[in-house]
Amino acid sequence: MSSADTRPYGRITTRNTQPCAWLSRSRGATETQYTSARAEFGLALEAAATGRVPGSPMHPVPAHHDGAETAIFEQVMGEYTKELRTDQGAVPVSMRLPMADMIADYGSDVHQILGKKMDGPTDFNQLEIDRGDLTRIIRATAEDPNAYKAIHASQTVVSSAGLDRFPAESFRKGDEELRAWVKQSASVLGHLDGVRGDVIYDLGQAEKDANNWKRMVNYHIYGGLLTPIPIVGDGVQRAVDWGLNEHVNTDNARVDAETRNNMIKHYDYGQKEMYGMLRGMANYRGLTTKELDATPGEYEDHLQAIAEQWYGNGMGDADKAMGQ
Repeated sequence: MSSADTRPYGRITTRNTQPCAWLSRSRGATETQYTSARAEFGLALEAAATGRVPGSPMHPVPAHHDGAETAIFEQVMGEYTKELRTDQGAVPVSMRLPMADMIADYGSDVHQILGKKMDGPTDFNQLEIDRGDLTRIIRATAEDPNAYKAIHASQTVVSSAGLDRFPAESFRKGDEELRAWVKQSASVLGHLDGVRGDVIYDLGQAEKDANNWKRMVNYHIYGGLLTPIPIVGDGVQRAVDWGLNEHVNTDNARVDAETRNNMIKHYDYGQKEMYGMLRGMANYRGLTTKELDATPGEYEDHLQAIAEQWYGNGMGDADKAMGQ
């Protein structure tokens, strides 16, 4: 993974760390959105909430922030929670990456919020952010692929670091602490993949909406001109409509197929990521393929089953949070 070191307790960096490189992340039509006063404000908030220069490596996990940084983080997140209940795109374009980097820097807290049903503050920075609110904030930032990548990379590091705590025997015999960690990590990845899946789906729907809009415009421009013409009016009007419908339906079918394929790949890769981390750590601890496939066995019948179940639970919970 070129943008992040996913080794346990590795340092994450998602942006060029050369001096001032973070001032020019984007070129083209959205450049002004990333160099506007709001963008500079977003970077200032990121620095204040994390205690590091934007674009520099994330703090190693678990990161502990002081009270002032934590208060700023909670305030920034709280600014959008109400609006995001009705508008998934309420976070401005220029704020998505700074907010995602803030979330990534509080990775251990985020892991607890998305992986457990917290009844109190998180253990690391005493955060009290509702899971649904956090999910909707992540959904809003995830419309920027680099923002999603930052959050996802941080959670991969947190999950890997947690797995690294367990010895080989935990993978061979029932260890309730390992089972709990796998459950929480799978739930986190399920939440993140549910969020990104919703973005992929909406991008497909947006493209279909654009196709339908073009069809409607063409109908009124071309069909409307022909309607007043005697004899040919109604029939030609219908022919124009049928023709445009044929075109738009074919185009929408293509979009549906592409969207479905993208979502299948996305979820397939996401679930395999959890399995990959789990299997990789078990192999690293010395477990053989025969041990992994043994049934009844801890790995085959418990750890893998827990990962599958809670990945799906995480996705389902994300869907509910997004109003699906």
